Amino acid sequence: MGLQSHLSSLASFVGRRIRLEFCLLLHSTGSLINEGSPFKWWPFFSVIELKMTAPSMKERQVCWGARDDYWKCLDENSDDASKCKKLRSIFESSCPQQWIKHFDKRRDYLKFKEKFEAGQFEPSERTATS
Repeated sequence: MGLQSHLSSLASFVGRRIRLEFCLLLHSTGSLINEGSPFKWWPFFSVIELKMTAPSMKERQVCWGARDDYWKCLDENSDDASKCKKLRSIFESSCPQQWIKHFDKRRDYLKFKEKFEAGQFEPSERTATS
């Protein structure tokens, strides 16, 4: 298995929205030692820089649509995530990981705010006594 195959495997592993930029520092001989070995080339990489590329307008719209569909499913099923696994999977495959984290926190906040404004929020015993 050559270097190109390893780079392809690594790029596939890292994800489709991440562009890899490698700075290859070869051994002083200028060649890779035991090129056929799957791990011999790795120590010669001095820098692996991962850069996120911004999603295009179409990718953003697909992400937001997947988020909205997932949230709608949760609303219709009383926040039972087990009934929305397929939509969650689509949501996760359509959006960058950081966006997913943000949207999950945002939904939690909006649900808390909704309960609080309706007077339905009940603090835990620990919060109430402190």
